[in-house]
Amino acid sequence: MESFTHTKNLKVLVIDLSIRYGGSTSRIVTLMRKAASGTVGLAAVRSSAVSQEAKKFNIPLHIVGEHRLDTQIPKNIKKLIVQEGYQVLDAQNIQSKFWASLAVKNTDATLVSTLNSWYANEHGKFSLKGKIYTMLELATNANLDLYITVSENDRKSALESNIPNEKIELIYNAIDTSSQQSTSQRDWLINKFSLPENKMICTAVGRLVSIKGHDVLIKAAELIAQTNNTIHILIVGEGKFRPELEKQIQRAKLEKAVTLAGYQDRETVLPIVKSSDIFVMPSRYEGTPIALLEAASLGIPMIASKTGGIPELITHEKHALLVPPNDPASLAGAITTLANDKNLATQLSNNAKERVQKEFSIEKQFDLTWQAYRKAFAIRQNKINKQ
Repeated sequence: MESFTHTKNLKVLVIDLSIRYGGSTSRIVTLMRKAASGTVGLAAVRSSAVSQEAKKFNIPLHIVGEHRLDTQIPKNIKKLIVQEGYQVLDAQNIQSKFWASLAVKNTDATLVSTLNSWYANEHGKFSLKGKIYTMLELATNANLDLYITVSENDRKSALESNIPNEKIELIYNAIDTSSQQSTSQRDWLINKFSLPENKMICTAVGRLVSIKGHDVLIKAAELIAQTNNTIHILIVGEGKFRPELEKQIQRAKLEKAVTLAGYQDRETVLPIVKSSDIFVMPSRYEGTPIALLEAASLGIPMIASKTGGIPELITHEKHALLVPPNDPASLAGAITTLANDKNLATQLSNNAKERVQKEFSIEKQFDLTWQAYRKAFAIRQNKINKQ
């Protein structure tokens, strides 16, 4: 068995085998940028969004596979453990957890699993994908030392799956508020996406997948259009659900009321949100969404679904308007309310911005994450000493 010398400064390998850019990508890149030189590295697959972000910010990058199903991944990760001296592995999704659990066998490496959402909550506990992912998550725990969850709701789900409380650390997502300095560029936004002038722009950001609820937002736009033609919906993101959304827009004859903007990099997304009138998150489920925290930090009035970890971040009618998921009528009503009540919109956005700056700083998240790594490392060392 390969062994490590106990050192004060741990060396951590974050494993993210995802392909597309998402909130978790932004989260881990921001955290790794805060780490001291030589203490953290990223394992990713070739040509992935997270690998491109790592290159952009000079984060130590290890390409461990050509794709997520590459059977060489565990061998390559284990090689990094031995040759680079990584002591803690932090897996960011189910594919990463599966391969990492194989890689740490017969080593002294510590394994942490970060749950950006509990799979049965995200995909539905009766869905095949939700069942398979949850089963796989629990089946790969033989060598796991600690879980990190990003919401209390997901922590409770882990407890209900018989994961011991002492093996779970709750650490909310956060953002680097010092970088949230984007300025409103209204003319630029209108010109970039050929949006109609003199209309309120209501923007949603996220992958075009069912869980994000963009179909609910389009249905809300259809309801709004029956009595109000002053609101335009802008949906930023790309994904497999796009053809269905395009058909939905065409059937409802909303081509002039809804724009699908496609994928935009983070440097473009922030000014898009800042230049919008309202930010909306119609998701069916979320952990602690980075996009919502970023919108709050930019001072944009917000509407979000009352689901998952969102109510842990913001309070209805104090920081934002929260509506039931899968409820187009409530969503349409909330959009109309903020569009018509500028005083309420300003009050909510000011309160939300203040809360994010106080409670969800990246410095706090980084400190708690590193403490969790140390706890996991200590748990692993205790196991080794008892062998």
